[in-house]
Amino acid sequence: MIVFPSPLKPGDTIGLIAPSFPIKEEELKDCIALLEAMGYHVKVGGELAKLSNFHNYLAGEAKKRADDINAMFADPEVNAIFCVRGGYGSSQIMEFLDFDVIRANPKIFVGYSDITNILSALQMYGNLVAFHGPMVCSNMRKHFDPYTKESFFKALNLGEEPIAFTNPPEEDGFHTICPGTASGMLAGGNVSLLGRACGTFYQLETAEKILFLEDVEESIPSLDMYLTQMRMAGLFQNVAGILLGDFTDCTNNRYDESYKIDEFLQDWFGRFSVPVMSHIRSGHSKPMGTLPMGTLCRMDADQKTITFEKFR
Repeated sequence: MIVFPSPLKPGDTIGLIAPSFPIKEEELKDCIALLEAMGYHVKVGGELAKLSNFHNYLAGEAKKRADDINAMFADPEVNAIFCVRGGYGSSQIMEFLDFDVIRANPKIFVGYSDITNILSALQMYGNLVAFHGPMVCSNMRKHFDPYTKESFFKALNLGEEPIAFTNPPEEDGFHTICPGTASGMLAGGNVSLLGRACGTFYQLETAEKILFLEDVEESIPSLDMYLTQMRMAGLFQNVAGILLGDFTDCTNNRYDESYKIDEFLQDWFGRFSVPVMSHIRSGHSKPMGTLPMGTLCRMDADQKTITFEKFR
C-alpha cells in the first residue's frame, strides 16, 4: 500500500538537498532564511553544504548526492525533504538510492523537472506519495505567490476528504482534448526525463494510472521524439487518462513558427481513446500548482475537474 506522509507542521525540520545542479552560496542562505521565517528548522545536505565542492557541473559526485537523500530519510529529526532546484544529473544517482530506508521512513519529498526520476522511483519502489511541487531556490525564493503557496500546503496536508485541483482564478481553466472520465493513481512528470528513463529500472509504470506530463524549452520535434519513445516503450498502452501541464517555451522556431505547442498537443493526443485534458497549471511556469503523485486522481474531461484523495 502506498503511504501518504505525515503533514508538515510549524516547528518541523526540513532537509534541503541538491540532487542535480548546485546553487550559489547566497542562494542557499536565502533558502534557509526563507524556510526559517516560515517557522521551520532546516538541515542542509552534506553535498549542498560543500558549495565549493562541485563535481563538474553537478552538486557533488553521484553516490554522495544519493547518500544525502538516503541520510535525510534515515534522519529521525527530518520531517520533510525539499529539493533546492533541478537541472540535470538525477539519473546518475538512481542506482544508489536505498529504498529499504525510504520505505521504513516515509516523509514528505518535494521537487519536479529533473527530480521526476526520483518522484517515479519513490512511488514505485518507496511506496510513497511524493510531491510534484515548487523547489526552494527555483520557486519559493522569488515566486511563492498566493496560488502556489495555497496549492502547495493543500496538497501536503491532504486529509481524509478529496481536494480539488484548480488553476489560478485569473487564468483559463483546463482544456479538453479527449472527453470522458477516469480515475487512477497519479504518476508522471517531465516528458524528457520520462522518455530518457525508458529501458531503465526506473522506467515509469503507467498501466491504469493517470499520467501527468509537462516540459520546458524543448522544441516540438524533440517532444515528438520523446513521446514517440514513450509510446513505443508501452507507456501509453494501458493508461487510464492523461493530464498535460505547462509546456513552457516549447516552440517550433526552427521550422514552422505558426505551429504552436497547443496545436501539437491536440494533434498528438487527440487520437487517444482515454480522457485527456491540457492547461493544467503545474510545471515550469509561475504560478505553479502542486500535484501529490501517488494519490488517487479522478479526472472529468467533460466537466473539466480534477480531484485527489488518499487511497483507502
